[in-house]
Amino acid sequence: MKTIVFGGAFAPPHREHVKMCESAMKELGAERLVLVPTYLPAHKTEHYLSFEDRCALVKIAFKDVCGEVVVDDVERRRGEDNYSYLVLPILKEKYGDIVYLIGSDSLEYFDKWKEPQRVATACKIAVCSREGYAGADEVVKLVGTKYGVENFIPLEHVGGDVSSSMIKTKLLLGEDADELPDGVNEYIKTHGLFDDYIEFVERLKSYQTDELFFHSKSVVKRAVEFNSKHILLQDYDKVFLAALLHDNAKQRKSLDGLNVPEDAVGTPVLHQFLGAEKARRDFGIEDEEILNAIRYHTTAKANMTMLEKLIYTADSLSDDRTYEPIPELRKIAIADFEKGFKAILKYTYDKIAERGTGMYPLTEDAYRYYILEDRD
Repeated sequence: MKTIVFGGAFAPPHREHVKMCESAMKELGAERLVLVPTYLPAHKTEHYLSFEDRCALVKIAFKDVCGEVVVDDVERRRGEDNYSYLVLPILKEKYGDIVYLIGSDSLEYFDKWKEPQRVATACKIAVCSREGYAGADEVVKLVGTKYGVENFIPLEHVGGDVSSSMIKTKLLLGEDADELPDGVNEYIKTHGLFDDYIEFVERLKSYQTDELFFHSKSVVKRAVEFNSKHILLQDYDKVFLAALLHDNAKQRKSLDGLNVPEDAVGTPVLHQFLGAEKARRDFGIEDEEILNAIRYHTTAKANMTMLEKLIYTADSLSDDRTYEPIPELRKIAIADFEKGFKAILKYTYDKIAERGTGMYPLTEDAYRYYILEDRD
């Protein structure tokens, strides 16, 4: 019996996972689908989901797939070092004629896999194209030349560009995710999954108007998108919290005896400094990287960390900002993050200079550092 093997974190499984597997089974004439959730040691989490919950969600998501569907916990049974070159031979011995299914985006980095030659010879590998990435035919031609083109099978199906990080973000914000199969959203709600920050979200909502709260959520989504798309390698939780809380003091400007720069009091940039202090006091945030990303998200400054640049850029280019030239600047940042960051900094500097309302010193410093001196 020909068997498709498809692995992943499934945190959570989404509709494109299902479509990809269904298309592969139909095209290759497979009668069985074996799903292999990634296993993580108990002291780690796969973005708020236990191994047991992920297995349960996989069963719900794939319940209507034609043919035999098996959720195999081989990675949990093995414990650690679950590299593909070690797991695939075990699955081949168990299920016989297997085909390993992956996306073209994963195959692009095949050289970086552990023992790629052993993976390539373990079994046939079916490659599904994905929107926004090189096509399966193109990637198979490049990789197959090195590892044996007969081992790779390009598929016709082109998967949608669905981001697992964005799905998690919506759920953490208390929103439904349309990208999830029927039953998955319900299971998540019933079992209280992805509710780690729900108290933060509700508290922030009580501090902001609907319009500002919508902006805060939009900045979270933009920051997560940029972090994932441009492989900025920033900690997900820090990105989420810094973006969520960046404007937490914008509509509550009482100083409350908190330590903020005197030259910021009474200016449009006060809320960034006050926001950092109130994030510490009201939300219990002690991480200085998160607090600094909040502290400089309006003015920018010289020599920013990547997290600081990310929140600054996401704030300026969130989807709720539709006035010119933001849409064009957004396109620049989507194509190249660093160019987008500098473009928004220059635009902001020029706009303030044209108004003649006074430039905050940190913005002057940032402009000199990144634009005049052109440093990263």
